[in-house]
Amino acid sequence: MPQNNSEARTEAALSRMSRLFRRASQHPGASPEEAEMRANRRMRKRAAVGGGAGGSSPQVSFATARPRDPLFYWRQNNMPFQFDDPAQMQKMRAYCRLVYASHPIVGSCVDIYSKYPLLGMKMSCKDERLTEFYTQHFLTKDGLDYNKFLVDLGREYWTVGEAWPLGTFNEQLGVWDTEELLNPDDVEVQPSPFLRDPRFLIRLPTQMRELIRTRQPVWEYAKLMEAYPELTYYADDNSLMPVSNILLRQLKFEADTFNRRGIPLLYRAMRSLMQEEMLNTAVDSIADRLYMPIILAKLGASASDLGTQVPWIPTQDDLADFEEAVDTALAGDFRIILSHFGVEMEAVLGKEDMPDMSGEFERIEGRILQTFGLSKTMLAGASSGETYAADALNRDLVTQMLTNYQQLVNSHYRERALVVAEAQEHFDYEERGGRRYVKMEEVFEIDEESGEERIVEQPKLLIPDLQFRTMSLQDEAAQTEFFEALREAGVPISMRTRLHNVQIDLDDEVERARDEAVQLAVAEQETRKATYIALRDAGLPIPIDLRADFEPRALPEGQDPLQLQADGLRVPMLGLDPTGSQPTLAPTVQDLQTTPADGGVVEPGSVPEPVDADGGARPDESDEQRESMPKQSSLTAKSVLHRRAGRIRELANVHQPKVKIPAKQSAVEGEPEPEPPVAVQRRQPVGIYGDPRHIGMRRHIPKDEVQELQA
Repeated sequence: MPQNNSEARTEAALSRMSRLFRRASQHPGASPEEAEMRANRRMRKRAAVGGGAGGSSPQVSFATARPRDPLFYWRQNNMPFQFDDPAQMQKMRAYCRLVYASHPIVGSCVDIYSKYPLLGMKMSCKDERLTEFYTQHFLTKDGLDYNKFLVDLGREYWTVGEAWPLGTFNEQLGVWDTEELLNPDDVEVQPSPFLRDPRFLIRLPTQMRELIRTRQPVWEYAKLMEAYPELTYYADDNSLMPVSNILLRQLKFEADTFNRRGIPLLYRAMRSLMQEEMLNTAVDSIADRLYMPIILAKLGASASDLGTQVPWIPTQDDLADFEEAVDTALAGDFRIILSHFGVEMEAVLGKEDMPDMSGEFERIEGRILQTFGLSKTMLAGASSGETYAADALNRDLVTQMLTNYQQLVNSHYRERALVVAEAQEHFDYEERGGRRYVKMEEVFEIDEESGEERIVEQPKLLIPDLQFRTMSLQDEAAQTEFFEALREAGVPISMRTRLHNVQIDLDDEVERARDEAVQLAVAEQETRKATYIALRDAGLPIPIDLRADFEPRALPEGQDPLQLQADGLRVPMLGLDPTGSQPTLAPTVQDLQTTPADGGVVEPGSVPEPVDADGGARPDESDEQRESMPKQSSLTAKSVLHRRAGRIRELANVHQPKVKIPAKQSAVEGEPEPEPPVAVQRRQPVGIYGDPRHIGMRRHIPKDEVQELQA
């Protein structure tokens, strides 16, 4: 009979278990492992309250092991790990932003990684005018202000794993108006099987969507519809609009090769950060009890304590009287409790029992620093018993990560600068015989209409190089001192080796030093000549060396003039060179080439009238009056660099196909104006978010015009 009862209980328990499992599996979105765990919890709960047959405790218990699924931990702790799910990625990015704003170590590391690689940022080019132009456009506050923008871009890159800079290009001026960062949650990436780069789709800014919906203010809505009527198709919250890959760029941290979105670097420290939050919760709970500990009071005595055969067990009245006495004592200023030896009181989890969790926090802190390739010894130095051997790998890792980020920023700058260079016709050149000739390059392209493959020759663009400080955490001072000591000892160490980690191009510096030496020599001789002329005109004594260098001398008898010219001495010519106070008697070559506007002939020995830069005769105003006249503005002066930029825009207007926008239907009187359709997907971006018109137009420039583009 007992065996039959045991079997009946087992069958009943199994039946309940199956029902619970079926009920748990019917939960929406539940996986088999979650359903099994939910059923086990319910069975244990029923067993705890006596859910067996007949109201007694169950005779059969079920113990199941945790599933051997490596992703089970991440699912049970609600930690996002599906990088292809936009909802999980949005949740993960929000958590990373919160950690950066609240965590002291993470915030400091992200700031270091965002600002330190940008130290020493400057531009360098063989044409000084281009260096000045691009420096003012990209680095100054009046331009794009990359000194600040790149810091924001780096903070976004190292915090959420990707940055989305969107530029607005001015077709009339041929420069970038602004550049801003987009929220990654508003961007969608669509890979294409035919294109190397994916397509980018974004939602319109909230302010622009509200303007299209409400049409208020009226004048802003009218201006927007006049300039970009196609934006009405994307006014809905769920409508995504294609954006040109030239205007919108993606800078992502590639932690997953096959994922089209960037993954935050902080994801490597996700578990450590969650454990730190659990430790902080425990510390908060203990801190709440620091000044209000739990007091355990024992009232009563055993027989051995009393020395009798009967123990003393207090009654409920005794316990109530003692509790009232303790409450009165704790509430009063003067506290005293009078009792007998049967009372024992002690504090539980009080101030003196605060657990020491410094070891756990230090372990988590070390793992968070290791996420960024840092260590405590790198930041604070090694203590007793520690060495720097383990920091060598961390130092190389940090150097590599920061150098890769510098290359990423440099690539972004080049993409932006090449667009400006093509609009402004800043072409590369080479110097031959004192003249500049445009360099050409060959590119491979496929005709979009006919599919024909061809090689096109076009001018090569020239932009300055963006240079940074070399990311090396080694002790460069000690190494430099060692090289200099070897050099002084006679070891033949070249300048290139001594400048191994300095942003200096030795060939360029040698050429610049030679040019500077020539300029200084010429300036020195011009100063001596000006001194001689001033002394001669003032009738003052002239030093012998100045007389020997600048005064004309009579040709010695029997000396050949050609021999003097071969020796480097110039023979004064009568009528051409001024001698003493006598003027020049014959016109120079420049005087002969300067002909008056009326076609007259310059008389020999006469002084021609001055001629303006535009070829007209000089007006009667004096030099003082001309100085007060309006000068050419700095912006107009800079236009010399892009004086032919209109040619590119003309070519773009001729060769670039226009995007046709359906005409807006007029509403009938008395009827509301029909709303424009929404959610219309287009393959190519148009309007303000389309490609600049001049992109790819330099291949249409005729060769005869290329020859005239010498800088």
